[in-house]
Amino acid sequence: MGLNPIQILEKKLLNFQNTKKLNKERPPISSLVRWKDHHFLVMDKPAGMPVQEDQTGDMSLWRLGKIYSKIKIHVATRLDRPVNGLVIFCKNPESIKYLESLKAASKFEKYYLALVEGKVTQNTGLIESNLKHDKHLRKAIIAETEDDDYKKAKLEFELLHHLDNYSLLRIKIETGRFHQIRAQLANFGFPIKGDVKYGARRSNEDKSIYLCCHEIKFMNKAKSKQIHCFAKLPSSDNLWSLTKEILDGRK
Repeated sequence: MGLNPIQILEKKLLNFQNTKKLNKERPPISSLVRWKDHHFLVMDKPAGMPVQEDQTGDMSLWRLGKIYSKIKIHVATRLDRPVNGLVIFCKNPESIKYLESLKAASKFEKYYLALVEGKVTQNTGLIESNLKHDKHLRKAIIAETEDDDYKKAKLEFELLHHLDNYSLLRIKIETGRFHQIRAQLANFGFPIKGDVKYGARRSNEDKSIYLCCHEIKFMNKAKSKQIHCFAKLPSSDNLWSLTKEILDGRK
C-alpha cells in the first residue's frame, strides 16, 4: 500500500529538516568528498560517525553519500566508528567487482596513520598475527599459535616521528581483519592513543582514537587516471594538527 498525500508531504518535510539540521550542525556534505566520478565516491569520515546505518539511528556516512549522490551507493570499504578517514562507496555492482579485482591483484593501496602510546624503536617492521573476531566481546583476539578459528593478519609499519611519549606510524595492512590494526599494535606493546578497548591508558573526550585511514590509491575504472586521495586531519585537534605539520615537513 502506497503513502497517502499527507504521508508523502510529511516524509519530504522530515527529509528537508534532517538535511537543514545536518548542514547547520556540520560542514556541507561536499566538504567531506575527496573524489567522485560515475563509479566511485570517496568520502572523509569524521570520528564518531558510523559508516553504515546502525541501531543508534545516528547520521551515517552512507546516508550523507546517498544524499550527495542522489543515487543508491554501496559501501566498499569500512572504518570503525571511533576512526576517521577515507571510505570508498561504489555506485554500481560493476564498480564493486572492479575494486575487488584490484585488491586481489594487489593494485589497490591504502595507508593509515596511527599515534600510539610509547616509543617505537624500529624504523620499519612487519607484524604477523592470528586473529579471531570475538562477537561476544566485540573485539579481535590474538592467538600465539595457529588455530582453525583464527585468520592470518599482516601489518607493515613505518616510524615517522616521536612526539613526547607517543610514536607516529604509517601503516599498510595486507589483510583486512576485524579491528586488525588496533589489536595488532596493542599486542605489539603500543596501543593506539585513546583506544581503551585495546589497552590505552585513557580514552579521548570525544571517544575517538588516533587512527586515520589517510591515503588511498588505485586506477579508475577506465584505467586512464589514478585516483589518489588524502584525508584531512582534524584541525581542531592539537595532536592531529601537529601530525599534519610533521607530514608537511616531510614533503
